[in-house]
Amino acid sequence: MHKIILAGEHSLLIYFGHKIDPNLPKNIASFSEQLIAKFPNLIIDLTPSYTSLLVSYNLNLTTYQSFAKQVEQCLNAFEYKSNHVASTLLSIPVYYGFETGLDLERLLTEKQLDLNAFIDIHSSVEYLVYAIGFSPVFAFLGEVDSRIRAPRLATPRIKIPAGYVGVAQSQTAIYPTDSSGGWNIIGRTPIDLSLNNPSNIDKFKTGDRVKFYPINKNEYIKHGGKL
Repeated sequence: MHKIILAGEHSLLIYFGHKIDPNLPKNIASFSEQLIAKFPNLIIDLTPSYTSLLVSYNLNLTTYQSFAKQVEQCLNAFEYKSNHVASTLLSIPVYYGFETGLDLERLLTEKQLDLNAFIDIHSSVEYLVYAIGFSPVFAFLGEVDSRIRAPRLATPRIKIPAGYVGVAQSQTAIYPTDSSGGWNIIGRTPIDLSLNNPSNIDKFKTGDRVKFYPINKNEYIKHGGKL
């Protein structure tokens, strides 16, 4: 069941469900595309999350009541799809080393795992892009195997360099740029995911899948990785 609420002077929030569901991201992405196609002059921005879609619209061209009614009509006609819908699979190389995995040694002790087992667990899953975060290339990926889940750090780091891969609860993610953060860092990718490369703006889309694959230290450095 969907629900539309006022979310600001020129925004509304559409809830597609009340809990995380692997079917939702692709449906939210599909509905977003339909909204843009139908209201190209009204919509300013769309921000998808795990279960909702924030829609910012041009208040000079419509009102909340009018636009919400039009969105409601679109929702009523929208055909939800199951998770068999095609999506893109992105492969990301990661060096799971103690030089790059700032929290790796601690996690191995806490989880009573050796390094190879930890790497196998994290890299054996195709993670779903549930939502896009503070940057167009910060993708919230899930779900992490319960054997390697860990809460956020009590004290976030002031600076985490770009490319670091982290785990927080049931999520995993890659920091595309230098930033602060409280995720448990387990490795680093040599791939540049920053917006310095314009093609990265559409690198991750809600509903796509991401698969990490381990590389060794020499491969990491060969591809431009920093220690």
